[in-house]
Amino acid sequence: MDWELILERARRAAEFCASSGLARFRVEEDGLEIEVRRAPRSERAPSAQTGAPASALPSTNGIRASEARPLSIVRAEFVGIVRLARPAVSEGAEVGGDRELAYVESLGIRNPIRASAPGRVVAVHVSDGEAVEFGQALFAIEPQ
Repeated sequence: MDWELILERARRAAEFCASSGLARFRVEEDGLEIEVRRAPRSERAPSAQTGAPASALPSTNGIRASEARPLSIVRAEFVGIVRLARPAVSEGAEVGGDRELAYVESLGIRNPIRASAPGRVVAVHVSDGEAVEFGQALFAIEPQ
């Protein structure tokens, strides 16, 4: 397999999906399947680059930006279906350093997603049963 060619095809599919406003795009050609999915705009995390209003950005709880701690973003390490831990973690919850937040089921294997450090959950970017991609942000945690 020519991985460079496959990556280029995936990039072109993603660019087409973004430029046309499609939420999902799938191509099957010569035994190769490429599927691109985008979260609807309302589900995407706001960022300063997208021009989101300041009220949509994470709160610093009255701390000046220069004193605010950077958020720890917990990302998917596998492609698969995310399952939230029980009881499900919600925004504002305090989590321990090794707390299992969720797991990604991939090829029938349960791959745990853990908090890397103790802190407060600022955002939950996924819902139970959602398909996730490698590197996708799952949780944002404000370290303690």
